[in-house]
Amino acid sequence: MSAYRCRVAEAMTAAREAAGVSQRELADRLGRDKRTIQKWEKGEMKIALEDFLAVFDALKVQVEPYSKWIRHPELFPNGLSDILQYSTDKKRAALGDFYRCQASPMEVEQEYYFLYADHGSDYHGMYQQWMANLLTPLRDRRRICAQVIENYNEALATGTITDPDAPQPNMEVLQACYREIEKNEIRYEAYNMENAEERKKMKKIEKEEQLDLTATRC
Repeated sequence: MSAYRCRVAEAMTAAREAAGVSQRELADRLGRDKRTIQKWEKGEMKIALEDFLAVFDALKVQVEPYSKWIRHPELFPNGLSDILQYSTDKKRAALGDFYRCQASPMEVEQEYYFLYADHGSDYHGMYQQWMANLLTPLRDRRRICAQVIENYNEALATGTITDPDAPQPNMEVLQACYREIEKNEIRYEAYNMENAEERKKMKKIEKEEQLDLTATRC
């Protein structure tokens, strides 16, 4: 049995148990034999996409989190428990509140395009790209930001924007972000230089104290 089919079976079992539904009850809701449910959950029988979706409809459970775990288990460090745990639900509620009540119209349009439009990029990969970028030094983020600005302006100038009807980026915000990164970088560099000078002074004092101690002993 492939790892993919194994995850499909695990996802179905976890969703059914989380919904508090027995195999017999699920079979009755679907109009199927209980043995079919058992074979699906053991991975002994391949399930068609239509039947897979019908299972989650019958359970009244959202399919997307489980489907995402099946396709990208690396996004769930704790496995299926990440879908069910309370802390995840709190974060999900906070995000829902942000987009429902706090996000600007531009942010909503851009996020919707990012998630659902046919732009040719996998949004799971794009999220990981964002995270990887956020965890790099400021100088590297500044370089990436400059490259993005240059690429976008070149596409505008040459008429090669891939989707002119898409929500376009606010370049004033992006430019301001670039300048802010630059300021932070300078501040951090200055801080590091001050610390380096301070360390040199401390080493000099320690060395002088050691010399004085040696002279006293003599």
